[in-house]
Amino acid sequence: MRIPVAPFTALLALALLAPPTWAQEGGLGLDLTTDSPPEQQGLDMGLDLRPSNPNADLLPRFALVGLHAPERAGAQQAASWFEALERGALSSAVVAQASDLQGTRERLEDGYAATVRCAEASCFAEPAELLDADLLTTARLSLEDAGWTLRTWTYDRDRREVHEDFVTGRNPRDEDFLSEASAMLSKRLTALARPRAMLTVNVNVPQAVVKVGERILGVGNVEARLAPGAMPLEVSADEYGVYTRNLDLQPGARETVDVMLEISGPAPDGPPDESVAGVGATRKAPRKSLLKRPAFYTALLGLAAVGAGVVMGLAAKDVESRANDANGDGVFDISRKERLDAQSQANLATALLVGGGAVAAGSAVWLVVVPARTAPASTSVAPAAGSGGASTALHLMVGGSF
Repeated sequence: MRIPVAPFTALLALALLAPPTWAQEGGLGLDLTTDSPPEQQGLDMGLDLRPSNPNADLLPRFALVGLHAPERAGAQQAASWFEALERGALSSAVVAQASDLQGTRERLEDGYAATVRCAEASCFAEPAELLDADLLTTARLSLEDAGWTLRTWTYDRDRREVHEDFVTGRNPRDEDFLSEASAMLSKRLTALARPRAMLTVNVNVPQAVVKVGERILGVGNVEARLAPGAMPLEVSADEYGVYTRNLDLQPGARETVDVMLEISGPAPDGPPDESVAGVGATRKAPRKSLLKRPAFYTALLGLAAVGAGVVMGLAAKDVESRANDANGDGVFDISRKERLDAQSQANLATALLVGGGAVAAGSAVWLVVVPARTAPASTSVAPAAGSGGASTALHLMVGGSF
């Protein structure tokens, strides 16, 4: 007797596709706010709902934290609702999954139950950072005055805002009700999703701290997903100059910044220091203010002494011009005391010219030569013959002849 194959094949297919009886009548169903492990709740946590997208790493990361169902009828359908909401969110292809239910529970630990019931930005901020999620959603399926209502609260980490949406239906088993809720969440995510920008910073100092705005990205070479927009970049390390740059990251862009920090030198964008020839070269010492250098005042003192010597020498010259017998009576026109005083004045003028000239010349050399050195000063000094020659020339020009 020949047994038809087609009916048995159809029955076998129905048996494989039909959910088991315990999943259809399973007591209290799935309560995602309890501490029972997900494997015992009938939810396949290995399902990857992400679309195939080569730029998936630039999509905003989304996490559906959980579904709170306080009523018995809602808790029985919680698994189906959670899976439908997650599928609807990820099938939109505008977000990538940041964490599945099991991973979310493990990361949030004791704070998971409070996060599921969260509806304020203040209690969403920390879970979003722990999950590294740009968009975070919690849901509640419950009986309200209008009937069965599903409410969702979606947190936008970039703007630090919470958006609430809701949809009502006849009962938790209504497929149209479930589909409408899934479409509602997909629409909300499409409105909020913004592609990330990938920033890569390569720095020559392993211990350099990379900072964008008020957020520290890491130490050394870093790669980070960032919200698009304008923001300042700062790279710094001890004993090195600080590198700063203003970034304008575009949605979906990948930008690489190469940073070369210099030891106690100018910022990398500034002109190089010509005095630095290599690792062993020394930098110029910072110049002191002219008014704070003692050599400036000794130079002034030397010039004042030279000036006084010139004045006294001219006065002695005047006395010398009158030291003769104008009327031929054999008597000089000046007294002996005036002659002796003029001779002393001429000697003093010579001393002031020589000493003041030497002090002024030495101070001028100190002011000009010393700041230009890039190496430790030598113990030898330039001969002072030039200053002595200058003083002698002054003496020969205005000195007396007594």
